[in-house]
Amino acid sequence: MTTEREANKPESPHLLGETPSLPAGFPAEAFPCPNCEQLLAPTCRVCVACKQPIDPAEIKLPVLEFLKARAQATRSAPRVYFPWGLFFALLIVRLLVLITTTRFWGVAKAEVLVGGLEIITSAWIFYDAPRRHIAKSLRWFLGSLFLWVVFFPWYLVRRRAPETPCPLIEAEARPLTLVLILLLLLFFLLGIIALTMGKLPK
Repeated sequence: MTTEREANKPESPHLLGETPSLPAGFPAEAFPCPNCEQLLAPTCRVCVACKQPIDPAEIKLPVLEFLKARAQATRSAPRVYFPWGLFFALLIVRLLVLITTTRFWGVAKAEVLVGGLEIITSAWIFYDAPRRHIAKSLRWFLGSLFLWVVFFPWYLVRRRAPETPCPLIEAEARPLTLVLILLLLLFFLLGIIALTMGKLPK
């Protein structure tokens, strides 16, 4: 039988759908761990990553300010940007060489000459990048080999600052991205083989 005291007893805030009050000093939203910066829930009192107890006095940034600070640090980090001036300069030089050699030697020999120069400079990238401790040297080599006018000037700027990364090229790629890149390379090679077979005399 329910007594009068039990009947007048307030219901639990969990049953009413209310959020219990948090201890003083703890934020009401997610916060980074003061020790390892792991993002934690408001009710967390021991970090799930470093297993250290949370001291509310050491919590410095709410999650929004923490994420803004991280984004600002990422944007302000030094990186190698694409050299548009050098890109257009090399593009013009490549076109002038192609036009000049075509006039004297013909289209086929001009393509062989320009293609040979692109292969030689791409091989130089493959040799030079590891010596300068530049990450993802294989990507730089393949990029220069298949899209020389874009990757070669970019690499020339990159090699001047070996300690400055190029996130767009040197970032860790997801498996799906790698599969798509391999498929593009496969289609590119198949296209070259088809063009070569089509030019052979029957």
